[in-house]
Amino acid sequence: MLDVSYEPAALNWLEPVRTPFRKGTYSYAAPIKHQKYLDLPNQREWNPADADWKLPENWQQTILEGMARLLKRHRSFKLFLDICVRCGACADKCHYFLGSGDPKNMPV
Repeated sequence: MLDVSYEPAALNWLEPVRTPFRKGTYSYAAPIKHQKYLDLPNQREWNPADADWKLPENWQQTILEGMARLLKRHRSFKLFLDICVRCGACADKCHYFLGSGDPKNMPV
């Protein structure tokens, strides 16, 4: 126990450590035919391992508009957001956080 360093890491926790994507550790994009059927925005073939995901410039706005549509359509979604106590217990399920590993994307 004397050899264990109890000093905190010198890394800034706000700067994400990029974990490399390994095959089988991420969800694959839906094929184009399914994207068209679901009328998803920004339909294209892509892979999470690609360096450029070819996101549109307004991707944040697209996400916010989609959430606004879900809030209007599904009372349960609004209820889940309203009762959230920001404990972070859902972080291991959040695809934004898992995909980026960035603590700024943690759902809290």
